[in-house]
Amino acid sequence: MDPQTLRALWAVLTAVRESTGYPDVLFRIARAVADAVPCDRATVYVHSRRRGMWVPAADHGTPPEVVQAFVQKGYGPGTFPHEDELVAGRSVYAERGSASPGMEEILQLTGLRALRVVPLIFQDQTEGTLSCGLDATPGFTAEQAQVLDQIAPQVALLIRTARLEAAHARLADRRTRLASWAAEVLAAGDLETMGARLCAASRSLFRATRSALLLIEDGLLVRRATAGIFPPSTPVHIAFDAEPMLREAIATGTPLVLNDFMNTPHGRSRLAVMLRPAALLVIPLTDASGPVGALTVVDLEEKFRFGPIDAEDAQLLGTFATVAVRKVMLLEALQRASAAKSEFLASVSHDLRTPLNILLGYTQLIAEGTFGDVTAAQADTLARMQRTAGAQLTLIDDLLDLARIEQGKLGCTMRPVHVGELVGALREMMDALLRDRPVGFEVEIATDAVARTDRERLRQILVNLLANAAKFTQAGCVRLVAARMGEQVDITVADTGPGMEPGIASQALEPFVHGDSAEAGSGLGLAIVSRLLRLLGGDVTIDTAPGRGTTVRVRLPASTRDTHA
Repeated sequence: MDPQTLRALWAVLTAVRESTGYPDVLFRIARAVADAVPCDRATVYVHSRRRGMWVPAADHGTPPEVVQAFVQKGYGPGTFPHEDELVAGRSVYAERGSASPGMEEILQLTGLRALRVVPLIFQDQTEGTLSCGLDATPGFTAEQAQVLDQIAPQVALLIRTARLEAAHARLADRRTRLASWAAEVLAAGDLETMGARLCAASRSLFRATRSALLLIEDGLLVRRATAGIFPPSTPVHIAFDAEPMLREAIATGTPLVLNDFMNTPHGRSRLAVMLRPAALLVIPLTDASGPVGALTVVDLEEKFRFGPIDAEDAQLLGTFATVAVRKVMLLEALQRASAAKSEFLASVSHDLRTPLNILLGYTQLIAEGTFGDVTAAQADTLARMQRTAGAQLTLIDDLLDLARIEQGKLGCTMRPVHVGELVGALREMMDALLRDRPVGFEVEIATDAVARTDRERLRQILVNLLANAAKFTQAGCVRLVAARMGEQVDITVADTGPGMEPGIASQALEPFVHGDSAEAGSGLGLAIVSRLLRLLGGDVTIDTAPGRGTTVRVRLPASTRDTHA
């Protein structure tokens, strides 16, 4: 290279080294070229692969109104003056009065006397063009032309590098945000929340005007969530076969990118007439089990909003969106099943309770001799019947309580309750349960153990815990301890029984979980305790192991009053 070319190249490299990003790289190239060639104006055009156009991306020396006119004009495929020559790697030169019609138009629009345009090609791929213009000087010298032609490949490389770095940074940022949105969408516990998060994420990710989640229900696509403002006339229910673009995306499982939408084959569809989008992206929601719907993303301003990276991100978005939809649909189905189960339990338990009470009543009357004398053998049989029926009645009461809790029909009256108020009745119960066994019942209740809770529900909790402890403890003791710990009241029930196996302990708070011993009951006691404590704003933990007993710790909010209620 000659010294002038080397100086020009060095000026461009120095300018780019100090840049702060892709747009700044282009601007610094234009300024450095204008100073080094020299020329009055320098403009960098880039070839937008998304739009298929040549667009001025950076300029030095051109009046702003002229730059704006060029931005608005753009040049579509085959319309850029001498595009074939530039793509082939040949420079184009024009002077006022002797240029081709296309170049003459540019000279008139810009007010230039002369213009030289050099292609920016790297590895046979066009990155754009670099144009240098003269306002007053009639034409370019041979030295100026040589400088432009020789630095063009290096400028193309600089632009390619800056473009790739910018694309990589944008992609990394988008994928980070996409991962964050995926976590938020998947964490949603209901369809409304999930849909709102998904639509907001898709609208932000693609910088679009609006988005909508459509789910397949009974052969229709039903709009279940939106982001952005939709016209009141927009249909909420769409026949699955009425919109070919939706059907196509869902059938193929591939996102459908429709830039310049009104000029596509779908531009006359029913939705197009209503919404008139500039660009549309249809993201199918489908998996191995079949389609569940689609996510539509619409932009009303930019015709070429969506590019190849958007299609890739749409595929990722559609994948985790499908998982999220399946999850909330499964949760809703489970909730419906749980509600139906609770209704069934409540209904059946209520229907069983009434006749069982009648049977117990008549059994007691017979045992008391109301209908005549009872022999010793008959009395023993009646006692067995009463114990069995009583156990069944307890089970039914537990089922009713569990059903009411899960249905949200169990009321609580919150007030200050001193745990010591309940000890008298609890001691009588334990004396009956522990009789004829070498098991002691120890109680240690602090004077400030005052919880803000429902008295009857707290009694029920302690009855369940103490009855469990008494049932499994054959020697040693059962201890009830309560004390205030900061803003909580801690209540523990500890026993010296056999303890729980790890497999049982990990599931002990779920209904119908129990061991295989003869003393094992229905497995509802601890399940009811844990659910009652949720209602009361408390919690429960279990510390147990085979051979070292079980300790159940209950925590309840402490009352601001430290005296008996």
